[in-house]
Amino acid sequence: MFTVEQRDALRDRVLRLAEEDDRVVAAAVVGSLAVDGGGDRFSDLDLTFGIADSVPVTGVLDDWTTTLADELGAVTLAGLERGPTTYRVLLFPGALQLDVSMTPAGQFRPYGPRLRFVFGQAADEPGAD
Repeated sequence: MFTVEQRDALRDRVLRLAEEDDRVVAAAVVGSLAVDGGGDRFSDLDLTFGIADSVPVTGVLDDWTTTLADELGAVTLAGLERGPTTYRVLLFPGALQLDVSMTPAGQFRPYGPRLRFVFGQAADEPGAD
């Protein structure tokens, strides 16, 4: 079983991928870990990203999946598209699950109360491109 430290390290690695990738314009933690005091030691990791409108979202997801598989042993469990958003579920050693979603920047916005921006902003916020 994974530890909280392993989950935090994975979160930091994926957010570093986002910060280093010019195709990514926004990043946020979603789900139970996005709110203060939320989640528990068994909570999975849910991250969402806004991708530059000129870039195919699946290209970014495929690149990241390859990187995470090579570096950390990730295996893809599922993938789906719903509206403008593409979702991918990755499983890591120790049964650590990462749910990642990516949306074109022009349509990137929260769809619920459990979202904490790490960088960037929603498409409908003042100053959003």
